[in-house]
Amino acid sequence: MKRAARIVTGSGAEVSFGQELGRGGEGSVFEVTGRSDLVAKLYHQPLPKEKQEKIEAMVRLKTERLLRFTVWPVDVLRDAGRRIVGFLMPVLSGKEIHKLYGPKTRLTEFPQAGYPFLIHTASNLARAFAAVHEAGHVVGDINHSNFYVTDQATILMLDCDSFQVQSGSTQFGCDVGIPMYMPPELQGVTSFRGMVRTRNHDNFGLAVFIFMLLFMGRHPFAGKYAGPGDMPIERAIREFRFAYGPSASARQMQPPPGALPLQVLTPALQELFARAFSQDSVKRRPDAQEWIAALQDMGGTLVPCAANVWHQYPSHARSCPWCAMEAATGGMLFRPSDAVRRPAPGMKRKAANSAAGFQLSAVWTQIQRVPAPAPARALPEPSTLQTQLSAPAASCLRYRKWRIGLSMLSLAAAVGLWLFFPGLWIVTAGVLAGFNLLLLAAGRGRRRLRSERIDERDRLRVRWNELSRRYIEASRAGPFSSKLQELEQARRDYLGLEAFKAAELRRLQEKQRASQLQAYLRKYRIDEAQLDGIGPGRRATLALFGIETALQVESGRLAKVPGFGPANTRMLLAWRDRIERRFVFDPVLGQVPKSEIAAVERVVETRMRELERRLSIGAAELMRISAGIRVRQETVLREAGGTAQALAEAELDVSVL
Repeated sequence: MKRAARIVTGSGAEVSFGQELGRGGEGSVFEVTGRSDLVAKLYHQPLPKEKQEKIEAMVRLKTERLLRFTVWPVDVLRDAGRRIVGFLMPVLSGKEIHKLYGPKTRLTEFPQAGYPFLIHTASNLARAFAAVHEAGHVVGDINHSNFYVTDQATILMLDCDSFQVQSGSTQFGCDVGIPMYMPPELQGVTSFRGMVRTRNHDNFGLAVFIFMLLFMGRHPFAGKYAGPGDMPIERAIREFRFAYGPSASARQMQPPPGALPLQVLTPALQELFARAFSQDSVKRRPDAQEWIAALQDMGGTLVPCAANVWHQYPSHARSCPWCAMEAATGGMLFRPSDAVRRPAPGMKRKAANSAAGFQLSAVWTQIQRVPAPAPARALPEPSTLQTQLSAPAASCLRYRKWRIGLSMLSLAAAVGLWLFFPGLWIVTAGVLAGFNLLLLAAGRGRRRLRSERIDERDRLRVRWNELSRRYIEASRAGPFSSKLQELEQARRDYLGLEAFKAAELRRLQEKQRASQLQAYLRKYRIDEAQLDGIGPGRRATLALFGIETALQVESGRLAKVPGFGPANTRMLLAWRDRIERRFVFDPVLGQVPKSEIAAVERVVETRMRELERRLSIGAAELMRISAGIRVRQETVLREAGGTAQALAEAELDVSVL
């Protein structure tokens, strides 16, 4: 819609607009001349009567509490025909919420945000929903573009004109929605026009966004599906397949690899998520006040990680989940909270305004304080371990002693019978046969067990050797050393930024000198020069090869001219040399253009920002690498301990059997 020539507020005051701040499908947002606290939303198309009435009602219904959490309309804007064409609203501050809960964007957009910040933001998001609900309205259109977060973790909701608004007995609906954040009972709805939204619908979207804030941007219904086919998020929501919940396995779901376990949260928050996403949630989900209380309680249980002071987690967790996640994924989740920035030494202030506060010495001290990974310890040789025979081996030895004793008794009985009753030689032979059978059985069972234990010993020895190799590999400090060397180079580059800038400016100055020299040489034409021995014919030949002025007189180009011998070449080169020695650079004419100087400063500033970013997160990256090495070492050591004990037992069995 073309903007009206004259637009006034509800009281009739004329409004003038500055530059356009943003444009959407429905309207555009403009600066308001003379009002730094307000902006104007103007619709592209004429509004239907119902929409105009909705905006008028919202202006009447504005409250201080709503304005604390939303950019609620504060005044209408009318054209000359008194039709509403837009409204005034508070200035929006902050950044989109997805830039906070996404780990990669958080490191750059919210560098100071640790886990307490995420928890505080989640509780403020719940407060914003509470403010809307207590005023009698419903958010309805819940999506990641409608929530902004400030550096103080406060929340601002925008696009309030799409809310479901209650004005007395009149209800103005919300006609839009994104399935990814809608509850199961609304999945599959193709049109929301005329539908009455409820707070319980909102409570589902609130739970989803709180989950994504606490779980590093993971959606609660995005997991690994064990069944056939695909499982899009919308279908998973419709079928109550909460990937982290107690019934996830029964619904063929499990969390994705590297995700935060639900059990890290306090039991109260675990129970709220289970309620919010269960089948019974259609009747009642946790409301904003329940989330606020549970989030505040968990915020009070956070403890710092012993290995990484920038990691904080609930005290009931057995170990730091962030160290485990960073070791598993290779990515960094939280940036050092005290990594601040200031201009590089010697840099102009205008080239480093956004870098104010960086302190290289402080950042480098943090990097140097990160302990190197512990070297590999000598694994205990299984043969040195104290152990006992396995139960089968001990039983075999006891049975063997019993059979040998019985056999000896049988032999003694046979000898006695033969001596005293020679005629009973058949009985004697039977006794001796039994003796032999007993000995044969004892030997066969022992040999079979010994063979089995030898096979087990050999298998365990192979396993032990593999674990020893893995332990040495896990203990390699190469990645740590490489990262440290990379940071040392970044530090040298940072300290050398001023020298780099000076070199670039010298290069530009040399470029200006070269440009003046070229123009100077171009003025001296060969056909006008006094050159003995180079007549009109040779000069015409030179012109055919593009050699017409002193600028083109170069040994390489002259060598390509047929019949132009060494003597003529030396003559021309000496002529050019005499002209070049007379050249005087004019510094006034040769000033470097400001645009090129500005380009160099932009390059230097970009390099400075990147180096500061790498150095600021350097200590955390070193801590992550060191923690990853330690986790891998401990994993192998735990496995090696059991293998060593089993191998020692097998070796003892073999030696005894």
